[in-house]
Amino acid sequence: MSTFRFAKNNLLLTDIVPSMPQLLDNAKPLQTRTSESTVPPPYPETAYQWLVEVLDGLIDFGQRHGHYGVINLSDNEYDWLDDILEKLIYSVGENESHPLAPLMDFIIRIIANYEDKYVPKLTELYPELAEEAPIKTTNENNNPPPYASELSDSEFAAHSFCAIGCLLWEGGQSEKALAAYDTAIRLLPDYAEVYNNRGNVKSGLGPHDAALDDYDEAIRLNPNFAEAYSNRGSIKFRLGEHAAALADLNEAIRLQPDFMNAYINRGIAQLGLNNIDEAETDLQKALELANPQENIDAKAFIEAELQQLNPAALKQRNKKAHRGGQWKGKVKIAEDFDELPESFIASFDAEDEEI
Repeated sequence: MSTFRFAKNNLLLTDIVPSMPQLLDNAKPLQTRTSESTVPPPYPETAYQWLVEVLDGLIDFGQRHGHYGVINLSDNEYDWLDDILEKLIYSVGENESHPLAPLMDFIIRIIANYEDKYVPKLTELYPELAEEAPIKTTNENNNPPPYASELSDSEFAAHSFCAIGCLLWEGGQSEKALAAYDTAIRLLPDYAEVYNNRGNVKSGLGPHDAALDDYDEAIRLNPNFAEAYSNRGSIKFRLGEHAAALADLNEAIRLQPDFMNAYINRGIAQLGLNNIDEAETDLQKALELANPQENIDAKAFIEAELQQLNPAALKQRNKKAHRGGQWKGKVKIAEDFDELPESFIASFDAEDEEI
C-alpha cells in the first residue's frame, strides 16, 4: 500500500481561449481550457513551426510599419499575407470558434485595408463598367467578417496574437507564447484575458511572483474574473500563502459556482492542509461538474484524487506521519512529501513493500 502524497503541482491553471463571438458579446460564456504545455501536443510539430514563423513575421511586420492599420503593402508583403490567408481559410473555414479564427480575421483586415486604400476599383479604371451589373473584384472568402467594423485594427491584432499564444503554449512553445502575449498586451493594454494567460505561461517558466503580477492586473481590469482568481489562488498556495490562496479560490467559486477547476484546486489545497472532509466535498462537487464527454482527463484526475482519500489510505498516511525510528525528532515531515530528500522517499517506499 502506498502513502498518499500531496503534490502542489496538481493545482490546475485555466486559460481563456479567444473566440470572436465572445469577444464581441460579453454575455456569451468564455471558452476555457486547463492550461498546460501538452505532451504530446494536439497538432503536428510542423503546424507549430509554421505558426512560430507567422508570429515572428507578424511581429517584424508591425515593427517595420509601427502599427497594424492601413498599410501600403509591398508586393512581397501582399503575397506573404495572401499565402497565410489561403492556409487559414483551408483550416478554419467558417468555424468562428476555431482557435485560429481571430488570426484569419486579422489577416483579412490587413489585406482589406490595403485594397480599399491603395488598389483602384475596376469601375475607377473603366468607368463604363459602372453602368453594367456589379462585378465582384475579390474572392468572397477574403471579405471582412460582418463584425469587422466593431473592432479597431489594434483590437483585431491583439486578439490574433492572443490566439497564437494559446496554441503555441499548448504546443510546448513557451517562450514564443510569451512573445505573442507580450505583443497582444502592447496593442491592447486593458486585455484582462491575456494577462491571465500570460500569468499561466510565466508560472511554468518562473518565477511565480511574475505570474502573480499578471493575475493581479487581470483581476484589477475585471474584478469578476473567476478564472484569474482560481489561477492566483493556485500559485499562492504553491508559494505557501495558504489563507490568501483559499480566499481567492472561494471568490472564484462565488463568482462562478459551476467552475470545475476551482473546486479541484480548492479540494487539493484543503488536502494539503489536511482538511480531509472539506477536500472530499470539493472533489466530489468537481466530479459532479465534470462532463464525461468533454472532461475525460479531468474526471479521471478527480477520481484518482478521491481514491486516495479512502480510509485505508488515510490510516496509512497517519501511521507513517507519526512513525518514530531514526527520523523521530530529527526532521519535520514536509507538507509536500515530494519535497523530501530522495533518501526519505526511498525509506518510505521500502517500508511500503514490507506491509
